[in-house]
Amino acid sequence: MKLRRFIASWLLLIPFVCMGQEADSLTLARQDSLAITESDDFVKASILVATPSNVLYSCAGHACIRMQCLHYDLDVVYTYESEDVQSRVLTFLMGGLKMGMTYVPTKKLLSDLGGKGRGITEYPLNIPLDKRKNLWQYLDKKVAEGMNLPYDYLNRSCALACIRAIQGAILPDTLSFGKWDDRIVRKTRRTLLGDRISEFPWNRFVIFSIAGTEADRALTPINKVVLPADLIDVLQNTTFSGQPVLGDANELLCQTVEAERAGMITPVVVAYALLLLAFVSCFWLRRSLSFLLLALQSFFGLSVTYLIFFSELPATDFSWLIIPFNPLPLLLWRWRRWWLLPFGLVCCVWSIVMFAHKENPLVDPAHIVLVFALAVNYIGQWYQIRKTNQLKQIKR
Repeated sequence: MKLRRFIASWLLLIPFVCMGQEADSLTLARQDSLAITESDDFVKASILVATPSNVLYSCAGHACIRMQCLHYDLDVVYTYESEDVQSRVLTFLMGGLKMGMTYVPTKKLLSDLGGKGRGITEYPLNIPLDKRKNLWQYLDKKVAEGMNLPYDYLNRSCALACIRAIQGAILPDTLSFGKWDDRIVRKTRRTLLGDRISEFPWNRFVIFSIAGTEADRALTPINKVVLPADLIDVLQNTTFSGQPVLGDANELLCQTVEAERAGMITPVVVAYALLLLAFVSCFWLRRSLSFLLLALQSFFGLSVTYLIFFSELPATDFSWLIIPFNPLPLLLWRWRRWWLLPFGLVCCVWSIVMFAHKENPLVDPAHIVLVFALAVNYIGQWYQIRKTNQLKQIKR
């Protein structure tokens, strides 16, 4: 009888013992999960910087943010991109392209850039775990907003997108940028960009032709960080809670193909060749030379006029190029004997004024030489017309 009662008692206790074991297992699982999610390496964040290419919109390189969660096998790159420019150049010039935040698996990014021979360097972000989680949420939110922003290479550059993402993730805390480099403080966005892409003179010439005076506005230093190289220079001198924001650089992808530098035929060389032709036309008046320079002036004039008055492309509000390059000489060619000398003198003064802005150039050097060539051509034509009229009067 006692044996039966003992067995029955144990049978009744078994479910409670099992429930207790299950509860202990769940508690341990939760503790393990919490330990994993609160581990400092649960989420990793870093800045990736790609080397430049010959393409206009990537000749200064590219910056993006890499987010990793090894526990869930997640490794993606968040990057500020625009719609394809190469296949939609006219749409770009009209200001119709859109841009926004998107993401791509890191392996795919490495494969795509590696196939083009470009290199990638990684800089770990040394911010606390909760801020890294916030950064991931911030980037996901930006991706969800879609690519619905007007393309703006000055105010929405990849470098600015990275800084703004970090700033948004650490709120209400802030980054300590320390002392700004004099180069960032004194120079304009146009100059900073021009210095970084000086090895690509044709790209520099095109960008300086498109960018209006918005590129020369006085801004706070942080809003001038539009280029990947400047982004790294700034963040390497930045701290958060007394700790450096960037870790040591790690080369993820070695550059195997060097971006092609300009050969002998640069915009300045072409401009000097046209200047030589302009001097020749002063003493040996040939319609072909005059019409060549007029066609060049008219093409630039129509392009600049369109960008300023008709295009929705940002940063084309006004350009000093509209003074020498405008369609009026083409429209008023019939009455050129009245305006050739005044317009030539205006071009001379314009060239001198633009040349005086050496520290923060308002235009590309090739523009100055081209405008001086126009001045020589128009003054030379005025002189030839005046000389011809004097000879006619003598013969009478």
